[in-house]
Amino acid sequence: MYKTIFQTALLFVAFVVLQSGGCNNVKELEYRGISKTSLQTLNLSNAELLVGLDYFNPNNFGLDIKETNLSVYLNDKFIALADQPSKTQIPKSALFTFPVIARFDPIKVLGFAFANIFSKKVKLTLQGSAKIGKQGVYLKVPLNITENIDISL
Repeated sequence: MYKTIFQTALLFVAFVVLQSGGCNNVKELEYRGISKTSLQTLNLSNAELLVGLDYFNPNNFGLDIKETNLSVYLNDKFIALADQPSKTQIPKSALFTFPVIARFDPIKVLGFAFANIFSKKVKLTLQGSAKIGKQGVYLKVPLNITENIDISL
């Protein structure tokens, strides 16, 4: 019995070593910008905004993003929490759009809008993490995106 347990443990360790050795060539996904936004829900108590984040996968293999937790800031003030609506498959060596839904209090954001009515640009920051991986092996990857968005009329 101990021999079987030892062999199983040895096979598991060998598998982990081989898998981690193959991951050394993984390149980081390249952020390209925000492609689209659309208001999904709006009422007095809450609002949902769908945001498409464009990325490029430089790897010769596809990946999955299965869980995302982001905080959204405008000019360094927290306004919303964001997550992904469903698991996203990332194609190999390709551009892709990663959707996230930001949930926020519209009254709070309206107050922010009045405070910045004469601004021509606002700083949008998304901070948090995503679980990215393949075939049941996922790593928690930090996300930190900052973009200045033109809001002039």
